[in-house]
Amino acid sequence: MEQNDASVKDMEAAAIAWSCSLHNVPHLGVKVVTDIVDGDKPTEEEFFENLSSAAKSLQEALPKVIAHVCGKHHHEL
Repeated sequence: MEQNDASVKDMEAAAIAWSCSLHNVPHLGVKVVTDIVDGDKPTEEEFFENLSSAAKSLQEALPKVIAHVCGKHHHEL
């Protein structure tokens, strides 16, 4: 994380993407950030503080993502 100057990390979708890659299955993941890696606040506290705004952000973005990808092949994205 420090080597790449990252402030967020993904574990759940990364595992799904890795598995899809192993089996040559197309994958598109949509995620939202709820907490900052190694931030000043405990992860659980920061997660719950940001959950509502993260959910709202995802709710607004997801219809746009779906509209963009519908009807297209994976290689067109």
